Amino acid sequence: MPLVTPPTLVDEEGALTQECEDALVAIFKNYDLDKDGALSKAELDAFARDTNGDVFDEDTRAEISEFLDLDDKGQLTLKGFLQMYNLQTSSEPSETWKDLQKHGYDTKLKLVASRNEDNDDRSNPTAAPSRNSN
Repeated sequence: MPLVTPPTLVDEEGALTQECEDALVAIFKNYDLDKDGALSKAELDAFARDTNGDVFDEDTRAEISEFLDLDDKGQLTLKGFLQMYNLQTSSEPSETWKDLQKHGYDTKLKLVASRNEDNDDRSNPTAAPSRNSN
């Protein structure tokens, strides 16, 4: 069986690839519950908890506020979210891969499971079984 090489997350110029950006935009939209184009403190906390197991510490929040794009309320915008991932991916692509996988993406950057699907299955014990036929 040939070894599968995952796609690169950044291009030659250091920008996020379109496939990577598409996945990150989808993740951002899942947490932007009020659909205002920015992550409030509560929305950012939910993202951080789901991604890293805990909310961002004060030092990380200060770095976000200082270096990334925020709206007029001090909330992280989609542009800032992508900036955050561009910085992380440029220095530690394996960390971005871990994050993408936690949010249901495979090594081809295809969504194979979402947290909502996982939650739906757990919260509905009478859900129809999957249709895996022999």
